Amino acid sequence: MPTHKTFEVVVVGAGVFGAWTAFQLRRAGAEVVLLDAYGPGNNRASSGGESRMIRMGYGPDQIYTRMAQRSLMLWQELFDQIGQSHRLFQQTGILWLAKENDPYCTATLETLQQHNVKFSRLDAGELRRRYSPLELGAVTWGILEPDSGVLMARQAVQAVVAEALASGVTYLDEAVVPPHNDAEGSAKLKFT
Repeated sequence: MPTHKTFEVVVVGAGVFGAWTAFQLRRAGAEVVLLDAYGPGNNRASSGGESRMIRMGYGPDQIYTRMAQRSLMLWQELFDQIGQSHRLFQQTGILWLAKENDPYCTATLETLQQHNVKFSRLDAGELRRRYSPLELGAVTWGILEPDSGVLMARQAVQAVVAEALASGVTYLDEAVVPPHNDAEGSAKLKFT
């Protein structure tokens, strides 16, 4: 009779959410298996492209600002730990451009202030001076988030999976089909 390893948690999908979930669950002591049919950070994952921007501004949606702050902190901690800070996150800044009466950008300013996010409000003259190649058209002001930037997404997800594996997560290149009930009525995962 074959020996089967059991796990407390099965995480299906080794994109950004699955990778971090598996890693954090393992750090909390759970026995975790992470599954993905195409590999960590693959092109089919929403986080599988080469880059994604990390920004703090989300208009009035403060929950996203708080999540982005926490996310950037966790990414930076991980990259510092593995010695990849400058390679996997590029602190390019994020520039928002706004028209005269732009409620989304106005709400973004308020949210950034309330959550102590470093930013600069730039008028049209300052935008033209700093960013002369841009054709501003109807833009009358902007917001610069200097600490935001670009995450090298595919490589960053692969780094999280590598750290998860080092901490004891089991990873399998497997596709999962919907569970079926065995003879005793227990749901069983089936791999392809």
